[in-house]
Amino acid sequence: SSDNATAIDTMVHALQESEKVFDTEFDILLIIEPTSPFRIASDIEGVCRELVENNADSVVCVSPLDTKCHPAKALIMQNNRLQHYEQRGKDITARQQLETLYARNGICYAITKECLLNNKDIITDKTRAFLVQRHIVNIDEPIDLKWAEFLMQSNFIKL
Repeated sequence: SSDNATAIDTMVHALQESEKVFDTEFDILLIIEPTSPFRIASDIEGVCRELVENNADSVVCVSPLDTKCHPAKALIMQNNRLQHYEQRGKDITARQQLETLYARNGICYAITKECLLNNKDIITDKTRAFLVQRHIVNIDEPIDLKWAEFLMQSNFIKL
């Protein structure tokens, strides 16, 4: 992959090379990101089952977004002045007023070969969610690794 390659480009390349190396055609790609190490077998099984049983293009592991990060509570700062990111934010006085939003958590994704090659995207109108309710950690910075180690050593997270 080049420095300008997207995640989709990388997946397409990995698919093509794998089909050459293994001399077989694959129908489904399972993407497991190393930055999200707290996955369990049932996550992978659930994503695959959801894809096949629902004839989906893809399935994405998601977690509920913390209401502190909700777009209606976000602010924009320009010249050290704040304004609401979303206009409705000024009317939000309690988190209970906010709808539940979901974020990709990086645990795993399943995508059909057809979707990858034809749509060049993971999210389509036939994408389904696999909801993960437990606490997870994405390791993007050194402090995230320390946090993950603490959670494991303290038995807050058991795999």
